[in-house]
Amino acid sequence: MSLTINALAYANDTSRGPDSFRYLGPNQTLSVKDYADMWRKAPIVTSTSAGKGRSLAKLTRTLTDGTDAVGDGIVKFETSIPADSARAQQEAMIDDLATWLLTAAAKSVLLDHEIVQ
Repeated sequence: MSLTINALAYANDTSRGPDSFRYLGPNQTLSVKDYADMWRKAPIVTSTSAGKGRSLAKLTRTLTDGTDAVGDGIVKFETSIPADSARAQQEAMIDDLATWLLTAAAKSVLLDHEIVQ
C-alpha cells in the first residue's frame, strides 16, 4: 500500500512494529531524507474512561538553501482524542486545525516563530 501526500506518492518501506509504519517519498536517497511516519496507540480502557486514542503523522525532508542541504525539516501532526467522544466533534477539531494551517497566521507561527497575542 502507498500513501499520497499533496499528490506525492510515498511507498511502503518498513513496519516499525504493529503500530508504526514508514513510507518513503519520491526524493528519498541515501543522503536525502524524504519519508512519512505513521504511528498509533490504542486507547487504554479503565473503569472510569474509554481512554484516548493517539495518532501521529510525521513528515521528514532534507531541506536546502536552494543548492546545498542545510538540515532536516520535520512537521508533525499528533492527536489525543477520547475514544468515546462523538465522531463529528473529532472530525471538526481536525478540520478546524487543517483549515487554520493554510492561513498566513499559521505560517507566521510555524515559520517565523511568532506567537499571536
